[in-house]
Amino acid sequence: MGTGQQFAKKLGVVGCVLVLAMSVVFTVLLFTTRGGAVEGYEPPRDSAYYAAHQEELLEELETNLLPKMDVKDAELMPDGDKLLVRAPKEALPSLRLTFTYYYDEELFVFEEAAN
Repeated sequence: MGTGQQFAKKLGVVGCVLVLAMSVVFTVLLFTTRGGAVEGYEPPRDSAYYAAHQEELLEELETNLLPKMDVKDAELMPDGDKLLVRAPKEALPSLRLTFTYYYDEELFVFEEAAN
């Protein structure tokens, strides 16, 4: 008897069903859950509007979203037709995840701040 067979025998039918059910649930959650939501924040307009009104997106992020995120040392500035987001290395993934949760990634350029 192999190791896998011994393990399945010890688990029994109920244990095997439980392991399979948990695997399915975790797999579904992995592919359907998007992180980055900030409690109490709802974007007032969609990405299509902000693509044409970059200054308003900058103001919205600085006044309403960033204060709720508790991120320090993040800089936002216009960069051509996109918004440059410059932040320390440890804060950048959180900013990217949150900003792209609410708005299209094409609106932003993410850059690590120089120390």
